[in-house]
Amino acid sequence: MIINMDARVWLPGERTGGSLDEVFQRVRDAVPSLAIECLEGPLGTDDERRFFLRVGGSLEAVEVESRPGGRPPFIISDEYQQLDAVDPVSASAAVLDFLKA
Repeated sequence: MIINMDARVWLPGERTGGSLDEVFQRVRDAVPSLAIECLEGPLGTDDERRFFLRVGGSLEAVEVESRPGGRPPFIISDEYQQLDAVDPVSASAAVLDFLKA
């Protein structure tokens, strides 16, 4: 998945207020060069729950969607696959797996 939209960098200190924060922290701990972007666009609040994670300067990204406030379930996807995760541990494992693919 190549990011080609209005997205802004999601800084390490930013929080969703939900367990999605734990997903991000687990992935950042495993991948120090992780970049996270938050979709901002004309679709309103739905976009506030869409994030794109990628390694370093890679154009390929893993999309993470959650319920409002960063709550599960999480939808993890890339260009080829999609997985639903019900907790931060399984969500972060899926993100890490997709980033390596």
